[in-house]
This record gives sequence, structure tokens and C-alpha cells, in this order.
Amino acid sequence: VVDGLVASGDVILSRKGRYRLTDAGEESASQTPSVVIARLDGRPRSWFVESLDPAYKQRIDLVDEPRVPLGAVVEVEILGTTFAGATGRVKRLVEAGGEAARAAAAMLAAHRIPSVWPAALDGVDVPSSVPRDVANARQDLRGMPLVTIDGADARDFDDAVFAVARRDGWRLVVAIADVAHYVKTGSALDREARERGNSVYLPDRVVPMLPEKLSNGICSLVPREDRLAMVCDMRVTRRGRVSKHEFYEAVICSHARLTYAEVGRFLDGERIEVADDVAASLGALHEVYHALRFRRDERGALDLDTRETSIQLDDDGMPTAIELLERNDAHRLIEEAMIAANVAAASYLESRKGDTEGSTPPVYRVHEPPSAEKIEALALALRLAGERLPNSSPTPAELGAVLAGARSKSSWPSWIWETLVLRSLAQARYEPRRLGHFGLALSTYAHFTSPIRRYADLLVHRMLKGERTSLDDLEAAAAHISMTERRADDAGRAVDAWLKCVFVEQYVGETISGTVAAVVEFGLFVEIDGLFVQGLVHISKLGRDYYNYAPESMTLVAERSGARFALGDRLEVVIEEVSVATGRIDLGLKSPVGGRRRRRGRRRAG
Repeated sequence: VVDGLVASGDVILSRKGRYRLTDAGEESASQTPSVVIARLDGRPRSWFVESLDPAYKQRIDLVDEPRVPLGAVVEVEILGTTFAGATGRVKRLVEAGGEAARAAAAMLAAHRIPSVWPAALDGVDVPSSVPRDVANARQDLRGMPLVTIDGADARDFDDAVFAVARRDGWRLVVAIADVAHYVKTGSALDREARERGNSVYLPDRVVPMLPEKLSNGICSLVPREDRLAMVCDMRVTRRGRVSKHEFYEAVICSHARLTYAEVGRFLDGERIEVADDVAASLGALHEVYHALRFRRDERGALDLDTRETSIQLDDDGMPTAIELLERNDAHRLIEEAMIAANVAAASYLESRKGDTEGSTPPVYRVHEPPSAEKIEALALALRLAGERLPNSSPTPAELGAVLAGARSKSSWPSWIWETLVLRSLAQARYEPRRLGHFGLALSTYAHFTSPIRRYADLLVHRMLKGERTSLDDLEAAAAHISMTERRADDAGRAVDAWLKCVFVEQYVGETISGTVAAVVEFGLFVEIDGLFVQGLVHISKLGRDYYNYAPESMTLVAERSGARFALGDRLEVVIEEVSVATGRIDLGLKSPVGGRRRRRGRRRAG
């Protein structure tokens, strides 16, 4: 390998298989797998599959006639590989149901996400109600009008909240499902929960971290049922500072199961059907939110209003719409209350660390500052909008201030700026070291509020109860659950891409407007209006000219005509081809809308 011609992470083809260059400069074998998960395509006498394995994206020609329907998800045995491709045989059918079922089954298998409960859990006894003696041994908050506020489709209710005004601020109570009471360290339930690491949320299903009799049953804070909880009881000042916090075990009874939509209407002044004490608490929660939000802005946390989409499905699992999810003050209220409780948990465990012999640090939620390379890439875009970062290591507050200026000056839609900033940020992870949370502008942070769906939170609950863990075990657990979180995110994105491609297939051949979301050396990524999906206009489809990528202006510029394509340009594109298996949408250029050209001077002879 010639230094400089092949970079770390590049895939090298050889007669023996595929190799990936590591950071250590060695070739580590990434041999062709013997079996892959794939999607059936083709036609009689020319059947093939597209591998869905993230590490082996390749077409595989089938040597036998498959006895499964077109589009089915199958397990394929690879028989041989050449430079021309691979051959294989269908071993078994994985899923042939609706598109959503196929997408979910495919990506769960391809990303090796456990979705079948082991036989060891069959005999696990899980109570259906809280025993009286257990309830009597705890602080009784059943009279407190705690409520859950979640999405309309939620079934696993981790958290309930309550607030009341005090002379110097508010009392804010965040009650979290006491999963640690039921899932003991080292038990079969615990081993499976740790292996899964987290629940996985897909458009047609949830793959829970815990069996449903726990996640949707005895642990879930359903209304009008006694439940065990770990409580974070806080005092919040008028300026949004948590001046005092304490943690204790309690028995609670949720007074209402509310949704973000109905609480949002209540906060906007509409009447909803709730008891007077619940209404009073919701009003106080809104006041606490504004105080916590003031403190968030004061410390300079990043304010990224990122877009999330929801894929609507019919009864057969076919996507019928792609909708943009709207956030209201109810979402933000819960978010700030959970952040306050998470900070309190980390602070409490830190304060105990020095007092308890042999204690270990918490499992922190870590979000490190962006790298210098990522900041430089973002700084380039900011300079195009007339803004400059003060230095190469900006604080969240400095980055937020410059971003606000760029948003106001630039003609680009706000979502482009959100995307650029997100690309510059490091990926959050779990660590037994306190490295801070850059995005939230916090020096300490942990996850405490979702133990039904995150193993990290379950670990924190056990620590709050005084359980000790060796540092080696903690480091191993943190690394593992960081991996399972990435795995779940990757699978979720892949399922979304699959279903979005299926939805877009109906528009193949149509001309539609879009916005250039990214400019790269090989073409333009264009976001299609109203569909919230991106496709590629390859550089070969931009016209009869030779285009050069200009990194300083993030543009593609034609040598002869001077035609110029830039981030944020409005274009008319034709949806030419959609590949469900690869999640790829190919676009052609119809005609630029408001495209810019520059006049070129004639070269002088001689």
C-alpha cells in the first residue's frame, strides 16, 4: 500500500477477499461472510439479491430459482466471489410480509439485534401488582397528582412529573420506574437486558430491552395503578437553578396518562379533561420549564431544533405518508425536567463517591467538544454566511451565537444549518469518566430517567441504591451499551430509508422541486419538497460540461459554461430510480430554479 493513496478505513479488494485498512496501518481481514441477510430482486432465470449487511453491501447472483416472493427478505449462503461479483443460494425465508415487517426483520437481522427472548426467561416470575409490604416500606406519594406525558402511541411509561410553586421557586418531582427492584444484577433478566442494551423503536414495532410483562406491565407507570419508583425531588429557584435535590424510593400512582398534544393545547390556554390538582401541577410545570429554559440559555447550551419524521403505515405495513413531527412546549417541558433530574443523579453520585470506600464513578453520558477538523468544515460554511467563529475550540455558547447570526443572514433554510452543525458534533457515548456534555453545556451528566428502555439508566439506579460495581465491569458495560445504542440508531435509519424509498417509488418519472442539501465532488444531494428524503443528482447528470468541486465555496462549477451549483439552491429534479435495498434515490436534473451563472472572460491567445 502506497502511503497517501489508501486511507484508514478504505476497503481493499484481493483475490482472497476484502480487507479494511486499520488506523494502525495493518490490513485486517474483512473476509466475505458465509451468510448474509438480503432482499430478493430480479426476474425468472436472472434472480439476485442485494445484501443488507452493513459490512458487505453487494449484489449476489442466485444459482437456483428461489421459492420465495419478490422483495422477500432472505438469508443467503454465499457460494463464491470474484471481481465481477458474488453467487449464492437462498437458505431460508426471513420475512415475506408487508414492507414494514420486511424492513424491520431485515435490519434487525443484518445489524444482529436480539429480538427473540431466550428460554432462560420463560420461568421468570414477574408480579402483576405491587405487594403491600413493599409499598409500606417506601415513601408514599400515591396522593401526589403525578402524571405521565408521552406520545400518543407510547406504552412503556418511564417517568411521571409533578410541580408546585413555593415562595422561592418550585418543588419539582420526577418519579422514574424502579426497574432495579425487579431486575437484579446478574439475573437472567439482567443478562438479557445488558446484551440488548436498549429498546429499539421502529415504525411498526418496538423491540424492548425488557419483556413486555415488565416494560408494559409492572414497571410501566400506567394510570390508577400502584407502581414502585425512584424519585428525584428537587427545589428549583426562580432563575432555574436546582438548589437542592434528594433521591428516595417511593410508591406512586399516576393520576393521568396525558399526551404531548393535549398538554400542548392546555399550555396554549385550552381546557382539557383533567382534575383540578392535575391542572394546577401542569401550570406549575410550565412555570418551572420557563425557569429551567432561562438557565439553559444562560449557560449557553446549543439550541438545535432538529427535524424528526414519522412514517405512517397502513394495515398491511405499506408507507402511506412521511410526516414532520412537531414539537410543542409539552415536549420541551418534559425534556428540561428530565435533564434536571439527570444532572441531579450525576451530581448526587459524585458527591457520594468520596464518602463511600470502594465506590466507583457513575456511568456518565459524555458528549465531547467537536474535533478541530469538524470545526474547520463548519467554519467554512459559516464564512459563506458572513460569520466567523472566535477560535478553533468554540464553547457551545460561542457556537450558538455564531449560528444564530448565520441563520439570520443566510438565505439557506434553517434545517441546512441544523444539519451542518450536527455533522460537526461528536457522537455522545457512555463513559465512567466525567468528560462533560458539550451540547447541553454541562460539566456533569448521566442518564437516569429511562431505565425501562436504556441499560445505562438501570446502572445509575443501582448506584443510587448503593450498589457497587468494579471499574473494569463499568468500563465494559459502558463500551457495550454505547455500541448497542449506535447499532439501534443504524438499524432505525436503515428501516426508515427502506420505507421512504418504498414510498417514493410511486413518484418515479415525476418532476418535483427540491433544495440542494449537500454538495460533494460526485454530485448534489437534493432534499425533495414535502417528502423529507434526499436523492443524488450525479455529476454526470448536470449537463454537457466538466464540473470542478470548489471546497472553499462548497460549489460545483462548470468549466465551459460557468454554471454553478451551491448549497441551498432550488432545483427541479426528476426522480429516476429508487433502490429499496440500498436506500438510494437517483435523481436527474430537469432545470435549475434560480441557479446562478458567472460570466467567464475569453482566454487571450499566446
